[in-house]
Amino acid sequence: MKQEDLEVAMKARLLQDIYSWLWDGKLPLEPYPASLRIMNVIRFLETNQISEVDKSAIQTFILAELNYLSQNLEYHLLANHLLENAFALWMGALYFKDAGWKKMGEKLLKEELEKQILPDGAHFELAPMYHQIILFRVLESFHLTSEQFPVKILLNEKAKLMLGWLKQMTFEDGSLPHFNDTTEGIAQSANELLSIGELLGIKAKKIKLKESGYRIFQIQNLRLIADVEGIKPSYQPGHAHADTFSFVLHEGMIPLIVDPGLSTYNISGRRDWERSTRAHNTLTIDEKNSSEVWAGFRVGRRAKVEIREDSEFQVEGIHDGFFPALHSRTFQIENSGISVIDEVSGEISPESQKVIRFYLHPTVQPERINTNSVRLTSSSHIQFSGADTIEFSSYDYCQGFNHLEKAQVIEVRLKEKSIKSLFINK
Repeated sequence: MKQEDLEVAMKARLLQDIYSWLWDGKLPLEPYPASLRIMNVIRFLETNQISEVDKSAIQTFILAELNYLSQNLEYHLLANHLLENAFALWMGALYFKDAGWKKMGEKLLKEELEKQILPDGAHFELAPMYHQIILFRVLESFHLTSEQFPVKILLNEKAKLMLGWLKQMTFEDGSLPHFNDTTEGIAQSANELLSIGELLGIKAKKIKLKESGYRIFQIQNLRLIADVEGIKPSYQPGHAHADTFSFVLHEGMIPLIVDPGLSTYNISGRRDWERSTRAHNTLTIDEKNSSEVWAGFRVGRRAKVEIREDSEFQVEGIHDGFFPALHSRTFQIENSGISVIDEVSGEISPESQKVIRFYLHPTVQPERINTNSVRLTSSSHIQFSGADTIEFSSYDYCQGFNHLEKAQVIEVRLKEKSIKSLFINK
């Protein structure tokens, strides 16, 4: 529908062809794609001039799809799926002025927004991409909803919180960390969403990051965002990665250390790797996952995280994902930069391989300064204390779905049971 070189009349015919396949059972109906289709087609009808015959035919199909959706809400999946159902049902109810669907949609929106938007403004699946997707739906629903509906107040409140979280998590270059299932080219950008909020008169409300498990450290031109949370939400971890204590780092507009990101949802070795601990900027022991990710969207055993200190300048956490060994990591602001201190305690074999990886953006080409230091840019470097070996290798960075680009990763093996990595910008 957004293909600019297609005439509107052709788009209308193609829509009817798709719906005829759904009607005849050639394409299976599923609640999630039905939700997205309902919203997209209503937008199409509202923003384009098409013949009354075509419009009437398409409306008949949307009504049938809304009726199906209202009876097949995704309570078995919950999370963003159920919230997308709610947005679609609400938009459809307003468009067709259906009292029954309005009541159902408003109730579902209230329940899920209260449940899924955390007190610090994050969407509870903790993937910035899904936060962006859901935020757009909240803003759009606010715009479509008249003052007569109480849910408009809730939409305004949640939009303020979500914009505040988004603003804090956005780097100077406009990008967000690729934590969990996040990649580029799917959701509207942070700047676009912030602009939409301004147009709607919704001001971002800054809340100190807490419940989402993300923490921000900044000194001079360095900005580090750390993930000190475990797998959340516990009952629907489909978009979670085994990335406890991972982080990303930018130098002003320049991304230095990045999350490799997301390139596929196909159940495959690639999907397994992208969700694994070894694909993140944290420590692995014998290449094991800190949480058991499997089958594309499943999590079994998961790391339990304890935050031991949580202040503006220092956060220390410990997790048992490698039990009986324990991994603690401390993020700390120092006079000379930002330090990341890793310690391994508990029972661990002397032969166990303890490795920390730092995944670099494709534009960063690391250089050795000496046996304990690596230059990232002309003004930024890492200084290691407690490293056994420091090696460079290549990996595939995810620019988007099915779009990979070669980049460098620094692999550091621990000499003993602790190591300090100090990021310095001069």
